[in-house]
Amino acid sequence: MASTDLSSILSASKDLTKHLLNSKPPDLPSVNLSLEQIEAQSRRLVSKHDSSGDVNRANYLLAQASVDGSALSQSIAHLNASTTFSSSSLQPLQDTDVSSFLRHSHEQNLISTIEHGRKETQDSFYRMLEDRTARDWEEKKKRLFEQLGASVPVASSLTTSTTSLAASTMGMSSSMMKKQVPVSAPLSLQMHSKMLAYDRTVVALNSARLGGTSYPIIHALTDAANDNNQIAFMFTVLVKITQEPPSLPPLEHASAHILNSPVFERKYAKAYLASPAPALSLRKQIATGARQALEEQYFSIIQRTVHSHPSEAQLGGDPSTANLVRAFCAVRFYRQGEWLSGLELVKGSPVWAQVFFLVRIGEVSEAFQVLMRFKDALDAREPGFIDAFRIWAESSERSLPRLIRDQLAGVYNAHMLQAQTTDPFKLALYKLIARLDVGRRSIPNVTTTTEDWLWMQFAMVDESSGDENDDSSLASLTKVLLAYGERHFEPATGSVGQKSGFWASVLLMCGQFERAVASLWDHDSGGSLQVEAVHLAVALAYHGLLRVSSKAEGSDVNILTLSPSATGTQPIPSLALHTLIWRYIRQFVKMDAKEGLQYVYILPLSADQPSPPGVGHEQLEAAWELVRRIIVMANGGPMWEELVGGVKGDGTRFPGVLPTHLPLLRLSPSPDSYPSTQSLSSSSSLRPTSLQTFDYKSQILLPTASSLLSNDRLPDAIKLYDLAGEYDTVVGCLAQALGNLVASGGTTLSFGAGGGTAWSAAGDQQDRAKELEKTAREILTVYERLGRGTGLGASGSSSGTNAGGKDRDACVKLLKILEAGERGRDGHVERALEILESTSLVPLDVNVASGKEGDVDVMKVTRKAEEFTQQHEALQRCLPVYLVMCMDALSGVASKIKSGVGVHGGEAQKRAAVIVLRKKSRALMVYAGLLKYRMSPEVYGYLARGDVEVAL
Repeated sequence: MASTDLSSILSASKDLTKHLLNSKPPDLPSVNLSLEQIEAQSRRLVSKHDSSGDVNRANYLLAQASVDGSALSQSIAHLNASTTFSSSSLQPLQDTDVSSFLRHSHEQNLISTIEHGRKETQDSFYRMLEDRTARDWEEKKKRLFEQLGASVPVASSLTTSTTSLAASTMGMSSSMMKKQVPVSAPLSLQMHSKMLAYDRTVVALNSARLGGTSYPIIHALTDAANDNNQIAFMFTVLVKITQEPPSLPPLEHASAHILNSPVFERKYAKAYLASPAPALSLRKQIATGARQALEEQYFSIIQRTVHSHPSEAQLGGDPSTANLVRAFCAVRFYRQGEWLSGLELVKGSPVWAQVFFLVRIGEVSEAFQVLMRFKDALDAREPGFIDAFRIWAESSERSLPRLIRDQLAGVYNAHMLQAQTTDPFKLALYKLIARLDVGRRSIPNVTTTTEDWLWMQFAMVDESSGDENDDSSLASLTKVLLAYGERHFEPATGSVGQKSGFWASVLLMCGQFERAVASLWDHDSGGSLQVEAVHLAVALAYHGLLRVSSKAEGSDVNILTLSPSATGTQPIPSLALHTLIWRYIRQFVKMDAKEGLQYVYILPLSADQPSPPGVGHEQLEAAWELVRRIIVMANGGPMWEELVGGVKGDGTRFPGVLPTHLPLLRLSPSPDSYPSTQSLSSSSSLRPTSLQTFDYKSQILLPTASSLLSNDRLPDAIKLYDLAGEYDTVVGCLAQALGNLVASGGTTLSFGAGGGTAWSAAGDQQDRAKELEKTAREILTVYERLGRGTGLGASGSSSGTNAGGKDRDACVKLLKILEAGERGRDGHVERALEILESTSLVPLDVNVASGKEGDVDVMKVTRKAEEFTQQHEALQRCLPVYLVMCMDALSGVASKIKSGVGVHGGEAQKRAAVIVLRKKSRALMVYAGLLKYRMSPEVYGYLARGDVEVAL
C-alpha cells in the first residue's frame, strides 16, 4: 500500500515537473533528484537545525498546565513493553499444576460472569427502552386520535364487574356482588343513551344554579348510572363524603325558602383548596364517608345473602338488624348442625362474629346491645371489653382514652396476637376499637375481600392528632394505597371482564379526587368510562372538591398534573378541567351546541380557587374561549340564531340560549347589546355579590365576530356585531365586503361585441353575491329607519372609521354599482348609465363641458379627481371596475343612438345626444388620466378604445 502511494506521488511529481518545465521562465533552474535523495538532504537539513529551543518552549508550555514533560519523556524512553504481562500468564499450564488450573478457571468464571451480567443488563435496558418507546407511542397516538376527534375501537360488549366476595377458608364461597350486564344494543347506541341520561343531570344542575338553588347532582348521577353497580358505588362514596341529601324540600314548603335551603355549590372549596392538604375536618369527613359507603355496600350484600338462602338463614319474624346479622352468620358459618371451627361460641352463639358484622355495617348501637345480652359471660372471659366498647361507640371520633387503650393493647399483645385458637373476629374487634398494630393491615379470615380490607383501613384512620405523618392518618393510608397502585384493585387487562373502575372509588375514598377522574378518563376500557369521568369531575367541581391546573402547570396531552408540594410530602394533583370537558363535548358540539354549552358552564365554578395565583381567572378565560369556539364551529341558520340570538325583520332582537345563561359564565349583558334584559338581571342577582362579572359583549360577541370575519363568514359576523350594538362596525364590514365583491369576483365583466356589456357570475359565487347584496340592503333599510350606523356616537359627534356616515355612503354607492351591473346585464344600458351617474363618483354630468363642442371643463374634472382621495377605501379599490362600466355604458348608449334602435326624434336630437355622450367620454378619459397610477395599462387601453367607439 505504501509503495503504491509513493509511486503515485512520484508520477505526480514528474507530471508537475514537466508542467513547470514547460511553463517556467528560461532562467529558472530545475532540480533532478529522486525521493531517496530528497529525504537524505531533508534529514541533513534537520540535523543542522538546533531544536533544543523548541523542546524548552514545549516543556515551559506544559509546565503551566502542571505537566512534567521531561519526566514523562524519560519514563517513556525506559518503558519495557515485554514486561507488561507476567511471564506466567503467557506460558501454558502444566498438566500437573492443579492450583494454577483452578486459579485460571476461577478467573475465567469471573470474567464470563461479568460479561454475562453486562450483556443481560444491556439487553434489559434496550428491551425496557423499546417497551417504553412503544408505550409512549401508543399514548401519543391515542391523544392524537382524541385531538382529531377520531373514534377509538372498543369492545363489542360491555361487561361491568365489581369486586366480589372471594371464597373464605371458613366455608363461605361464591361471589355475592358479581353482576354481568349483557349488551342488548350496539355500543354506540348504548353510549349515546348513557350520555343523554347524564346530560339531563347537567342541564338540571345549571337550571338550579340559575335559579339560585342547590341541586343534588351526585344522587342524580347515581340514578343515571343505575345499570352499573361499580359506578353507582363510586357515586355513593362521593355522596357519603359530601353528605349530600337525596332531595331538597319543594319551594312550596313553608321552610323551603331560598335563604333556608342548604348550599351545595362550592361548599368544600375553602377547606379543600386553601392549602395543599385538606383541612382537618374535611379529612375526617372523607375517611368517615369512605367507611360509611363500604358499610352500606356490605349491608346490601348481607341482605341479598340472607334472602337467597332462606332455609339456612332461618330469619323468622324478627325485623331487627341484629337478627339479620345472626341469620347471615348462620348462612356463612353453620354447617351440618354445628358451627365451623375457629369461632368462639358464647352460650352457643358466635357472638364475636355477630358483633363484628354489626360494626362492619355501621350498626354500632345494635352491636352494643348484643354484647349487653351476653354481658355476664363476656365479662368473665374478657373483662372490661364491654365498657371499652361502649366508650368507643359513644365517642364522636370513635376513639378511646389512652389508659383504656393501653389495657386493651396489653390483652391483645399478651393473649390474643400469638394464640392459635383466638377467634379472628374478636381479634379484629380489639384491633379496631383500640387502633392496634396499624402497620399489620390484614387479618386472616376477616379481611377476605378487597372491600373488607379497605373498610378495616378506613375504620382505623385516626385524625385526632392532625399529624399527616402519623401511621393512622389518612395521608399515610393514601401513601400505602398509591404504592399498591391500580393493579392490586383492578383485574388485569385481557382477563374475564374489563376493568370496572374500582380503583377510582379507592382514590375517592382517599380524597384523591383529581386522580380518580384521571383514572376513569385514561381507562383501558375503550373509552367506556370517560363519560363517568367527565360527570364525576362536574360533581366534584360543584361541591368544591376539585383542584384545577393552571396554564403553567397544565399539559395539552395529560389531564392530570402532579405539582411538587412545598412541604415535601406527596405531590399535589390537579386536573385540566377545560381540556377534559372540551375532549368530551367536541364529539357532539357541532350537532348540538346547546348541550355542549351546558358543560362549559361548569368551568366558572372553579373561579374562586386561590392558588396558584390567577388560576381562577384562567378558568373563566378557558370557559369564554370554549364558548367562542362553539359559536364558530356551529353552523349558521336558525339553530345558530337560537344559540346566540338574532334580529327580526322589524329590527327587534330575540335572545338565544347563551344570553339567558350569562350568570353561569360570570358575564353581564351589555346595555347596548340587550336593552331588554329583565329576566337576565333577575337571574344574575342570585349570584354572590363578591364575584366579579365581566362584559358579555367584550368577552364573547366581539372576539367571536372577529374570528368569524377572519374565517370568511361575514353574515354570521355581521349578526354578532349587530347583537353587540356595534352598528358602525356592521356598516363598515358591509362596505368592505361589497367592495371586495365589486372589485374581485362577485361581478365578473365580459365585454360583448358591438359595445354591449354583460355582467356575469357563476355557481356558488353568484349565490353568495346575491345573499350579501340582499343582506346589505335589508340592514341598511332597517338602520335607516332606526337611525343606526350613522357614524355618530352617543353624544351626536362623529367618531371612528364611520365618521360622518362614510361607510354607509360607500355601501349605498357600491349597491348602486351592483344594480347598474344588473341593469347592464339585462340590456338596459341607459338605466345603468343613469345609476352610475347618480353615484357622483365619475364626472359624467353635462356641467363638465364648456360651450364648445367636445371641450371639457378640466378644472371641474381636476377637482373631482382630487376628491377621489377622500372617498372610502372600498370605493378606491373599485375604481377600474366602475370606470370600465361607465365607458361600456356610454359606448352602449352611443351604439344604440347611432343605429336608431329605441331612439325617438330627428337627426338633430340624435346628433345632440351623441355630442353629450362624447363630452362625457372625454371627461371620463381626462379623469382617468389624472388617476393613471391607480389602474393597470390594460384598463387605460380599454377606456381609450371605448372613447374612440363613442367618438366615431
